[in-house]
Amino acid sequence: MHATNQNEAVDRLKLIETMMIEGRRSTQRWGWSFLLWGIGPLVAMQWESQWKYSAWAWPVTICLCIVANGLVLKTRRERGESKTAVTRSLSAVWACTGATVLLLSFAAVLTGMHDPRMTYVALFALAATAQGASSLILRWWPQFLAALVWWIACAIAFVAPAARLQDLAMTALLLANVVFGAWLAYREWRRRDG
Repeated sequence: MHATNQNEAVDRLKLIETMMIEGRRSTQRWGWSFLLWGIGPLVAMQWESQWKYSAWAWPVTICLCIVANGLVLKTRRERGESKTAVTRSLSAVWACTGATVLLLSFAAVLTGMHDPRMTYVALFALAATAQGASSLILRWWPQFLAALVWWIACAIAFVAPAARLQDLAMTALLLANVVFGAWLAYREWRRRDG
């Protein structure tokens, strides 16, 4: 009886490890999303500071990112990519984070209560939380490094000169989204070709 319970426990642990490995592979298939949501805000920041019609920079860029994100998700659903408990958990973390960012953004615009420093701190903290929760769910240290970038940016945002906050955001986006997303996309591409 004891050996059966031990074998069952070992089988369950193997299943859990298999699910986490599949979750990591699934996350690798999301490299495009990290790239999209890293490059999109960088384009909006560039537009806002350098190009005409700067008031339209964020609404247009974010709408384009949402449309692109939706089209890719629709294509993936049509291909019948499987959903596991891990991928549903990760989707929930990121969906709640995105909804919170939208809620905070709309509330700040509608109420006129906009403190740039606290906006950066809140956005950095939300990105860190989503990356950190994902890394803990998957027990995956590379994603924890991305969370660490956001946590460090959050701490620096409290003391950095206000004029440097956008530079801090750009650096964090490059490291935690673009570099991480490019690395994930490369790993997926290599796995497909290998």
